[in-house]
Amino acid sequence: MRISGFEWDDGNVLHLALGHGIEAEEAEGVFAVAPLFRKTKRGHYAVFGPAQSGRLLVLIFGKKGGGKVRVITGWDMDAAERRYYQQHRKD
Repeated sequence: MRISGFEWDDGNVLHLALGHGIEAEEAEGVFAVAPLFRKTKRGHYAVFGPAQSGRLLVLIFGKKGGGKVRVITGWDMDAAERRYYQQHRKD
C-alpha cells in the first residue's frame, strides 16, 4: 500500500494520545517499518507493526485522496494479534 502522507487534526491526535497513549509520530512509524495491512469488515484498514518505541501496535485508518491516510484509532497488540502479525509479516 502506497502512503504519501497523513491527515492529522486535534480530534484524531487527542483521541490517540489520551485514549490510547499513542503519539502521532509513533503511529506514523508503524507504517514505515514492516507494516502488515488488512481490510476491516467496516471498510477501513488495519495496519499491524512495530513503533520505534518497541511497542507492537494496531492502527485503524481510512484512505483519503492522494494516498493520504487518516488514523482513526489504535491500541497495543494483544497476544492473538501478535501471533497474527508474526505469522503474516514479510521481513
